[in-house]
Amino acid sequence: MNWQYVEVVPQMEKQRRLEQILRSQERGSKIIIFCSTKKLCDQLARSIGRTFGAAAIHGDKSQGERDWVLGQFRTGKSPILVATDVAARGLDIKDIRLVSLYVRCLFLSLFMKQAF
Repeated sequence: MNWQYVEVVPQMEKQRRLEQILRSQERGSKIIIFCSTKKLCDQLARSIGRTFGAAAIHGDKSQGERDWVLGQFRTGKSPILVATDVAARGLDIKDIRLVSLYVRCLFLSLFMKQAF
């Protein structure tokens, strides 16, 4: 079963709301959060990384870094992957629970999926 849910959140509340949504997910669920920029990708991964186990992937990362991050994500050591849309092309990852588009200035939209 697939669900789509769009939520418009004021800029000052975006990260707090995202963290609420992440807390509501089953522990260890694989989640991908897409960001519009590499900078935002790194910032968000750093800010939620300790609490939720997030790692960032984007085009400025070396191939070795990208491979390591994907390995951490696939094994569940970092269950949240924060990525730019370009970096995510061609990813083949099973059992994704939640996909979120985190846009700094526009909106936060959540695309909830049971699985891909």
